[in-house]
Amino acid sequence: MLLQRLVEYSDTRLGHARPFHREREFRWRLDLDLDGRPLSGELAPLVDEQRRNRGLVLTVPAVVRTVGVAANLAADDAQYVLGWGDDTTKPARVAQCHNAFVGLIEKWATSDDGRDDEIAQAVAKFYRSGLASGLARPDEVTSKQGIVIAVNGELACRSDSVVAFWTAEVASRKGGKTGSRHGLCLVCGKYRELVETVPGKVPGRLVPGASNDTALVSVNERVFGYDLTTGLENTPICFRCGDAVSTGLVAVLSSPHSIAPRGQNTRTSWWIIGETDDDPIALLDKADPDDVATFLATIHTGVPDDDPPDMEVFCSLSIAGNVARIMVRDWIEMPLIKVKRNIAAWFHNQEIASAWPTGRRHHPLWRLALATGRWYGNRYADFGASGEARPHNVYQQLLSAALRKTAIPPVVLAHLVNRIRNDGHLDDTRAALLRLALTHGKTTKETVMPDLDPGNTDTAYQAGRAFALLEQIQNAAGSGERVNTTYGDRFFGGAITNPRAALVAGSRNAKAWQKKLRRTKPGLAVYFDKQLDEVFALIPEGKGLPAAMNLRQQAQFLLGYHHQRGHRASSTAGPETNSGDTAATA
Repeated sequence: MLLQRLVEYSDTRLGHARPFHREREFRWRLDLDLDGRPLSGELAPLVDEQRRNRGLVLTVPAVVRTVGVAANLAADDAQYVLGWGDDTTKPARVAQCHNAFVGLIEKWATSDDGRDDEIAQAVAKFYRSGLASGLARPDEVTSKQGIVIAVNGELACRSDSVVAFWTAEVASRKGGKTGSRHGLCLVCGKYRELVETVPGKVPGRLVPGASNDTALVSVNERVFGYDLTTGLENTPICFRCGDAVSTGLVAVLSSPHSIAPRGQNTRTSWWIIGETDDDPIALLDKADPDDVATFLATIHTGVPDDDPPDMEVFCSLSIAGNVARIMVRDWIEMPLIKVKRNIAAWFHNQEIASAWPTGRRHHPLWRLALATGRWYGNRYADFGASGEARPHNVYQQLLSAALRKTAIPPVVLAHLVNRIRNDGHLDDTRAALLRLALTHGKTTKETVMPDLDPGNTDTAYQAGRAFALLEQIQNAAGSGERVNTTYGDRFFGGAITNPRAALVAGSRNAKAWQKKLRRTKPGLAVYFDKQLDEVFALIPEGKGLPAAMNLRQQAQFLLGYHHQRGHRASSTAGPETNSGDTAATA
């Protein structure tokens, strides 16, 4: 179905794309006149400093090239166009590449399509004359830099004869070593001539992890193929669909609806089949409070479960690269309304009370992914930064969970808890992700509230509340005083796994803190006494304070801690006793 959707995308959205053409970057242009003579003894540079010293991106004839020598028409690498190698190439191979390119030009000029084409004839005259050897080579040119040929100011690869000749040339190359093969195409379902290899490439810049331009399907060695076969023997695709698959894939990956955060190993692109301007991933990734409120208010109104078959369909493709091959990490195709319901559940399950009165209750997906990285005291490490300590696929894992309404992988929760413990930092974003990990996509009846849950009898949750209260008592008692090491600084990290020791020490110290409060703020001292009594009373009799907790309990402890702090921030006494700058700052 993925291949069919890519062909459909190419047909409906690209329309008049030239077959077997791809975008690539060119840094040099070779200008010729109609007699095949160079207009200059040097190449014309196409590099633009305003484009960060990048070359010009052009759509040119191109096919997949793996380990063999295969020339592209009228625009290719320097080693092909002019036979220029460098320290990374072998002279014999460079000569092979150049000879293949010159041979292809001659074949074009003598073909029925190119015989009457003055541009094809001009390029052929250039190579027949031997003038290529007289061109001055710039010092900075390398064997893999692109050179495009122009004749009389017109790119040779855009000549009228190119499409017909190049299509026939690709068919002869990709039809197999023993002649053309016909069969039933698995994409279009028609009996047609089949390709031996996919004719198009995807630029490596679009595929995280790829070191070369990549192919979606490539079986050039027996070890890669089913039943030790090479080529596409077991993946029958016709020439038309093979080209459309590559064209559609490049268009999808380079569209504005594509995300590849720096340092993450996946690119996700999406599109919608049908007439709609909705963009569910944009809503996920921005989570504007007004937009989320409007979305949640309307998503459940009047939409039947048995939607008509011609409704809008949401498609999402997540890919990564390995050298010159593409790995499909995720493919989603489902009714758009179902995606919307799943996103509504995502926002519902991440809603969290803020530790600050003006904080937000829903968070952008990019911010949730960012919060899994290292905390530097005033910000999170950027995506891809050195020492970010962030999983390389966490963004894609969260996005997939949101779209599919599946559980957050346990490894993400374990990593998050570990980062909170090491950083000594729990804020609204991390708390929202904790709640998602405990609730989203789960089939258990366990309820995790977005706000303080006074009746919750979970021992770990109440232990977290108690720790937050003890922290608040110390802050209130020492208001205005400078403390080198606070209670939170000393015990927060250890309390996440073993709250008993931290709470026993805190309860002992709280007597002195409360004594001071009774002299300066007696009403506040009474409030805290009552709160502590209520929290400890909710711990089930006989269980006591836990000395060691599993991963779920650690998450519950942190949520209880966060809820209690948020409760104080929003209460009438909040400004006077908010936890402030502690080891677990908000």
